[in-house]
Amino acid sequence: MAKIASPLFIVREECAADLFGALEKIAGIGFDGVEFLELFGKSANEVKSKIDSLGIISVGGHVSYGEFILNADKIISDYKTLGSGYITIGPPPDENMPGGARYAETISSMNKIGRAVRDSGMKLLFHNHAGELRVYGEKTILEHLMDDTDPELLFLEPDLGWIKIGGGDPMYFLDKYGARSPVVHFKDCVLPKTFRPTGYGEMENVRLYEKCLTLTPRPEWYVTDHDFSYERDPFFDLKISYEYFRNLAIVCGE
Repeated sequence: MAKIASPLFIVREECAADLFGALEKIAGIGFDGVEFLELFGKSANEVKSKIDSLGIISVGGHVSYGEFILNADKIISDYKTLGSGYITIGPPPDENMPGGARYAETISSMNKIGRAVRDSGMKLLFHNHAGELRVYGEKTILEHLMDDTDPELLFLEPDLGWIKIGGGDPMYFLDKYGARSPVVHFKDCVLPKTFRPTGYGEMENVRLYEKCLTLTPRPEWYVTDHDFSYERDPFFDLKISYEYFRNLAIVCGE
């Protein structure tokens, strides 16, 4: 059966106020795992003890490119303590992007960090936003980053909603990088940029999920990603996203 994880971005304020209370609500919804943003002042050992007590798994966490460059050893140690399988790195600054003066440095740094993460028993993921769908030369920035890094050291966490918002075709990126995509974000939206719970926007979730089932290897985790609940309770949005995706997996026969 599909393993479904909750993002913490949509409940970042609730986590800042009471991380353990937020984790309890997420576990109560039924999620198998959680994808962290940070540890909100708690130690990795404290958080590990809490998620173990709740029966949920740390998929990994999102870390900015700059923070990873400065604190790679501490970040890797913390997420290993949590029992994570992955750590996700964010996009570098513009001067480090394809066409920038420091692009070669970016590729070298990502490979170096990816090797350190691999040596610790985890995998380094790159998570896209809409900006990486800009075209440089004949390819998107996202393709340059993925094609120029070592495929054994950097993997992709495709955010299907941000790909759509950025003007790309989510199916194209699953076709091209599916074998390097162990974690997939099923973000839903209404164009041009209104976020919705998974299953309640314009994304072709059935078609995209069926595509994921054909990948070799299949993704290990699906994140019902969501950025803003607007006037709604964010835990309500997480709940209906989880229920939609769990039913989608059942209907598609996984």
